[in-house]
Amino acid sequence: MTDMIDGTTASVMGATPGSAPSESTARPHAPGAFTLPRLDDTAASGGIAEHVYQALFRMVMESDIAPGSRMVIDKIASDLGVSSTPVREALARLETQGLVTKERLRGYFATEIMGSAEFADLWEFRRLLEPHAARQAAMGIDRTGKVRLQYEVDSIRQVRLQDDYASMTTFREHDHRLHDLIFEFAGNAHLRKAMDQAHVYNRMFRIRFAPIDGYHAIQEHADIARAIIKGDADAADAAMREHLELAYHRIEPYLQ
Repeated sequence: MTDMIDGTTASVMGATPGSAPSESTARPHAPGAFTLPRLDDTAASGGIAEHVYQALFRMVMESDIAPGSRMVIDKIASDLGVSSTPVREALARLETQGLVTKERLRGYFATEIMGSAEFADLWEFRRLLEPHAARQAAMGIDRTGKVRLQYEVDSIRQVRLQDDYASMTTFREHDHRLHDLIFEFAGNAHLRKAMDQAHVYNRMFRIRFAPIDGYHAIQEHADIARAIIKGDADAADAAMREHLELAYHRIEPYLQ
């Protein structure tokens, strides 16, 4: 089987083929006023509940709703021009994703962004699980799995990412899919569930880092995928460990 990772790299995060993008700095957190977009006919066509969820998800991720601030259901419903029901449904979804918490007799609050100690704990958790998962995936992946993993690596190479919400969403979803595929191919449902319940990606991507950091991660993802596709368990383990270490040192300086 040919090496499925090699090939021409398309523009990524402002990079031209074969070159890395220029260095740029991440935008700092700058929570703005708690102002929600009002529901319009276009949004309504996609479903009121989904519109409310997407609006609140974005505002929490972007810190437009300040970390730790209270989210008043009636105020949100009034701002959006909807009833309280879809707002309650959206907040319940966000709670399962670790983005809001519900306090008895007080209501919902946006969760705080990770500090250095919590980030270190999360990365220790990842170091324990993910190299093992990469090793097991390399040992157990089948032909269909190799095609799926290759497709995920290739798909992000075709996207030009910038320093904006849409681009960070594209990269966050890719990051989640790639790591989740590895857990799937590792064949251990308990490990996969543990990773999912840690809400790694939603928590990590509330930290605003520069597009160049995402570019480096994409290259590291390709190295991990190459080792898994080749069935080289030792290389897959090593590539994942290196990725986690490099990612830690890229992200840690942006922490509050």
